[in-house]
Amino acid sequence: RPGTSAEAVEAAWRKVIQRYGLKKESRIGYSIGVAYPPDWGEHTISLRPGDKTVLEPGNVVHSILGMWMDGWGIEISETILVTETGHETLTKFPREIHVKS
Repeated sequence: RPGTSAEAVEAAWRKVIQRYGLKKESRIGYSIGVAYPPDWGEHTISLRPGDKTVLEPGNVVHSILGMWMDGWGIEISETILVTETGHETLTKFPREIHVKS
């Protein structure tokens, strides 16, 4: 939601996964939409510890909540627009589990 820092978003994610003994070393998302052509390395907003950038309405982030373990993994990728009152998920992919074997 607007007014939240990038590092606070990451801290909320980390708090949840730590309950299950998990950790993620890399960032969990980044801004998109500033550069042309689009580039994951824009470095305007990076959802990671230490990024004090405050989210504002109109910011768009690509959330990449991938976790890779020995023998299994999970990928959750969302494009999210920060709105005046919260957020809007722009990804329109069906919300179901897809298993790749």
